[in-house]
Amino acid sequence: MSIPPSRRTLRAAGVLATFSALCAALPAQAAPVSPIAQAKTVHMTGTFSMGGQDGKRIPVYQIKADIARPASFHVVMTPASRKGESPSALISDGKVAHEVNGFQHTYQTIDVPKMGAEPPASEISHLSGLDVIWTLGAGPASPNIHRAVRAETLDGRAMTLRTDTYPARSFGGHPPITEIRKLWSDAKTGLPYRSATYVVQDGKTHQEDQMDFHAWTVGKPIAAARFAWAPPADAKEYIAPKLLAVGTPAPDFAATAPDGTSVKLSDYKGKIVVVDFWATWCGPCQASMPHLEHVYQQVKDKDVAVLAVCVWDTKPEYDKWVAAKKSVYSFPTAFDPAGRGDKSIAGGLYKVAGIPTQYVIDKDGKIAAAYTGFTEGAHPLEDALHSLNVEIAAPAKSASAR
Repeated sequence: MSIPPSRRTLRAAGVLATFSALCAALPAQAAPVSPIAQAKTVHMTGTFSMGGQDGKRIPVYQIKADIARPASFHVVMTPASRKGESPSALISDGKVAHEVNGFQHTYQTIDVPKMGAEPPASEISHLSGLDVIWTLGAGPASPNIHRAVRAETLDGRAMTLRTDTYPARSFGGHPPITEIRKLWSDAKTGLPYRSATYVVQDGKTHQEDQMDFHAWTVGKPIAAARFAWAPPADAKEYIAPKLLAVGTPAPDFAATAPDGTSVKLSDYKGKIVVVDFWATWCGPCQASMPHLEHVYQQVKDKDVAVLAVCVWDTKPEYDKWVAAKKSVYSFPTAFDPAGRGDKSIAGGLYKVAGIPTQYVIDKDGKIAAAYTGFTEGAHPLEDALHSLNVEIAAPAKSASAR
């Protein structure tokens, strides 16, 4: 899990548009009335899953959420399969909010927006489905998004399906990528039932993630004590470490390529190297990858190497990602053999606390630039390469349209 990314990044990584906009798109007599939009309290349980190869889903987190207007919430994400990871959480008393990172056993203070505005600036917001609840009653989606609403039966139940199709994006000569986000809501109650994100390329559809909402309780009083903050006994306050300074010699490391061979930073001696730290479960990381592909296609023949190192992850999840993305991205990737261990390449050698993080290393093997996070439209990687006399053309306009 990354440190809280920008709210624009969260939207690019999968923040769903509002249910009220769905209602506006339907005929008045057909629009389901959501009891959540104006409810004073909401309790929800659900499951966040990823994968999607051969129709299989991989449960990642079990979710429990309590929300009270205008800005109190208690969301707990319990790992569904990963051993040794503590639950993560978002907790707010309406005035101060905290994020608990169960993987790193840390906590930190975050902003507290009011319901109806953009959701809290935290990766947990999307992974827990809180964004679906939080934005009910907000404004309509961007005009760049094509929206379709129709009736559908899912799991034997009558649903209202809203489909948002984003502008196609082309990178490096690969077939265009189209992102589609769907939200199924119970046709009678207006309660969200399932949300999912898909990527379509060359006529093939791959499902990125899915949130299944199991149960809703609306309007039932929630004790104020539920929103009181107390740090977990085994957690420490998060203090962002400083990335390696410009001019520092880049530490050598060894990672594992998809074919099982060892890949070392020193293998690229004499070249400019872009090292991208990411994970399969990190939404902002996935959102940033089309941009990395765009850059890679322009620098691969300019004595510049790109290596995307999967960190804080598991080898099976990495292998599945590689298989699913082999026709989408062509930049080289590798897996950190430390996996979820404390001695990871990113955290141990490169002082990384949140992902995605990119380092640009010059031909002398020294740090030329380092930065964390991804925001569409920003270009720190291009700026860093420009400072090393490597020019990058701007991507097509549709590549960053959202």
